Amino acid sequence: MFRKLTFLFLMLAAFQGFAQTSPQKIAPFQIRLVNGQQYTSSQLAAGPVVLIYFSPDCEHCQDFTKDLVKNYNVVANKQVVMVTFQAMDMLKPFVNQYRLGTYPNFKVGTEGTSYLVQRYYQIRSFPYIAIYDKKGNLVRTFEGEQPHAEIFKALKQI
Repeated sequence: MFRKLTFLFLMLAAFQGFAQTSPQKIAPFQIRLVNGQQYTSSQLAAGPVVLIYFSPDCEHCQDFTKDLVKNYNVVANKQVVMVTFQAMDMLKPFVNQYRLGTYPNFKVGTEGTSYLVQRYYQIRSFPYIAIYDKKGNLVRTFEGEQPHAEIFKALKQI
């Protein structure tokens, strides 16, 4: 009986570990920025971080980026890290179109085919937004097409 209960307890503990939907700490990312430099999670300064996983050819990502730039005040005091798996030849026109290089708190780059960030968050649709507070703790995530007003409201709260 004790053996069965121990087995059941271990299975339940393992299941709960797999059931976690979002990691509580930011992904250990390593991206190449459009200027060719490497940028990693260890280079983040203390403070709130907004990680956005996107694809430059995704209409929802384009709409969100356009709206984010219009509402820049909600992220002006936060580090924004935009990560894609797409190649640099797709990323550069996106960065230029939305003038993302003009925002000093934005880091936009590709993780290439490592898919580390995509696997870390188990991303299934774009854009994926993970919001972290100034202590580095996950506050909220959004996946796929979401009301921008709701995302901006969450961003204002950190």
